[in-house]
Amino acid sequence: MIVSLSRLVRLGFKDALDLPDAGQHFRQAQRSEPALRDICLEDLPSLMHCRQVPARRQDDLLAATMRAYRCGPVVLWGPVLLGMLGPALVRAAAGLRAQPPTVAEEDIDQQVVMEALRAAAEMPLPEGCRFVQRRLLFLVLKRVTRWLQREGRRQAAQASFEHARESMR
Repeated sequence: MIVSLSRLVRLGFKDALDLPDAGQHFRQAQRSEPALRDICLEDLPSLMHCRQVPARRQDDLLAATMRAYRCGPVVLWGPVLLGMLGPALVRAAAGLRAQPPTVAEEDIDQQVVMEALRAAAEMPLPEGCRFVQRRLLFLVLKRVTRWLQREGRRQAAQASFEHARESMR
């Protein structure tokens, strides 16, 4: 049975909350990240998805969570980040086309998740950074699109076994 990306993100976030040291790691992040103070770990995704939360506040929360992800543990902060970015990642993945037989929709979902975590770990986050989610998603889409293009070129360059056997005759 294939599980949707949105469900996997929700399950991963729930599992992260159940980690034995989740509360301790979150309190540690709250001490180093002022944007995370006075909120609960469970509230981070809903704060990112709520239209009543100002964009500047969402930028601060996402940037703080990305810095916490970089400090670790990734087993906690990875699913938290994905929970915060979930709807945007699902939309991004839905906008990309599978390339059967080598690239299925699940492969695209995995690549989007991997690139989101990679971007969170690597992209510059200057103080007071704006449009954090938009910048991260742009980087994710650019990288996944390039990956799909490479796979398309690789797939086009390959010949079927039958074609290869015919050309050898």
